[in-house]
Amino acid sequence: MAITDRTDSTEPGLAETKREGVQGRLKHKIMIVEDNKIARMVLQSEFAEMDAELLLASDGEEAMALAEKEQPDIITMQVDLPVLSGLETCRKLKNNYSTRSIPVIFVTQNDTAEERKEAFACGAVDYLATPFTRGKLSAKVQKLFEIKERSEPQTILVAEDSDTIRTIIVGILRKQGHTVVEARDGMDAWNKLQKHRNIDIIVSDINMPNMDGHQLCRLVRGSDEWAFVPILIVSTLADKGDIAMLLNSGADDYVIKPFATEEFLARLRAHIRVRQLYSELNVVNARLHSFNESLEKMVEYRTKELNVANMEAIMMLAVASEFRDTDTGNHVRRIADYTKALTLAMNYSETKAEEISYSSILHDVGKIAIKDAILKKEGKLTDDEFAAMKDHTVHGEAILSKNPFFKPAREVARWHHEKFDGTGYPDGLAEYGIPVSARITSVADVFDALTTKRVYKDAWSEEDAIEYILKFSGKHFDPMVVEAFEKLFKDGTIAAIRSKYK
Repeated sequence: MAITDRTDSTEPGLAETKREGVQGRLKHKIMIVEDNKIARMVLQSEFAEMDAELLLASDGEEAMALAEKEQPDIITMQVDLPVLSGLETCRKLKNNYSTRSIPVIFVTQNDTAEERKEAFACGAVDYLATPFTRGKLSAKVQKLFEIKERSEPQTILVAEDSDTIRTIIVGILRKQGHTVVEARDGMDAWNKLQKHRNIDIIVSDINMPNMDGHQLCRLVRGSDEWAFVPILIVSTLADKGDIAMLLNSGADDYVIKPFATEEFLARLRAHIRVRQLYSELNVVNARLHSFNESLEKMVEYRTKELNVANMEAIMMLAVASEFRDTDTGNHVRRIADYTKALTLAMNYSETKAEEISYSSILHDVGKIAIKDAILKKEGKLTDDEFAAMKDHTVHGEAILSKNPFFKPAREVARWHHEKFDGTGYPDGLAEYGIPVSARITSVADVFDALTTKRVYKDAWSEEDAIEYILKFSGKHFDPMVVEAFEKLFKDGTIAAIRSKYK
C-alpha cells in the first residue's frame, strides 16, 4: 500500500506518486483527518487490506488544503480537531466547488444524538463512534467506492439484431469509457442480464427476433432486481402510438434512428445521472435508517437510565421507611417479588406486573411521618395511637404526589389497607372500587407481616399465614387475588421468594 503522510513525511514528490492498482486501474484515495497519532495508526490499520492510497492530515485547515489538492475519494474525519473543528471543516468542504462531492465520514469518540444530527446537517454521509469492530469502517468506505464507480463508467447492455448498428453503438459507448455487454436479440439480452448482475443501463432495439423490445421491457420492469435500471430504446419507428406503447411497457426514453451521436450521448448521460441519484438516494436512506437506529438506541438508553435512577430512588425511600419499622429492607423486596408473581399469575402483562411491583415497594413509605414511639411500641396501641398509625396511608400518598412517575405507587400507598368488604381505611372503599394494585399488595403485605417477627409479635408459620389469607377471602381480601396467591404458595413460588430474602 502506498501511504502518503502529509503531516510527518518530508520525502519530495509524494504528491506526484502514481496511483495504479490492479490491471492499471487508478487506486482510490482515502484521506484520514485525525490529530491523535495512535488513533491515526488505528485507522491506517483499518484500511490496510484495501487497495488505496492514504492521505493524512492532523487539523481542519491542513485537511482543506490537502483535499483541494489531492481530490480524495473519501474523507474520514475526527469531530474535535485543532485549528478548525471537524464539523466546520466539513461545512467548508461542502461549500467549496472542487471538494463538495467528496463523501465525509465522521469517526469520533463523541456519540450523542445532537452531534450526529449536526454532523449530517453539515454534509457528512456517515457517522461512526469509536471503538468499533474491525472492518466496519472499511466496509462503509468500500460501499461508497462501489457507488462512486457506478456513477462514472457504466456497464451497458446493448440489445440489437443488426450487427452494423450494434457495432456503431458499442463503439460510441466504449469511446466514452463504458463497459458494453452485447446481445443479438431480446432473448439473448434477457439471458445476458441474468449473468451480468452489474448492468447499469439497457439500450435496446424494438423489432428483434425471438423477443422484441416490448417484451424485454416488460420482463425487466417485472423484476424487482432491475426495476430501476434505465431502458433507452433506439429504433427506426417514429409513430407516436408505438412510442407511447414502449413507454407504457417500461422504457425510459426513445431515440429514432438515424441519430446524432451527441444527442444519443446526451440522453444517455441524463439517465446515468438519474441512476446515480437513485444510488445516492439509497445511501441517504441507509444513512437516515442508521441515524434513526442510533437515535432510538439513545432514547432507549436514556429511558433505561431514568428508570434505573427512579427505581434506585424508590428502593432507598422504601428501605428508609422500613428501617424505622422493622430494621430490615427485605420486607419491601419480598413484597416486590410477591406482587409481581401475583400479577403475572392473574394473567396481567409483564409491564403491568413491573408497575405494580415497583409501586408495592412504597406501600408503607408514609410511616416516615409516624413517631418512633408508635412505630416501635412493643405493646398494643391505644385508639389514638392506632388512629395516628392509620394516617401513614395518607402521608404516603402526600409524599408521592409530586412526581407523575409515582401515580401507581400513590394508589398503593393510600389504599393497601382497604378491605374487600368495605371495612378498611382510610376511605372505606369496597370490592373493585379498590385499585387492583392495592388489592394485590394487600395480600402480599399481610402474608409477609404475619410470617415476619416484629417488635410487637412473633413470626407465624407459613401454613398459619396462608390459612388466615384463605379464611378472610371475600372479606379482607379479593378472592381472585387469594386464589392466585394460593396457587403460588402450592407451587413453591412463595417459599422461593422467602428463601431469597431471609
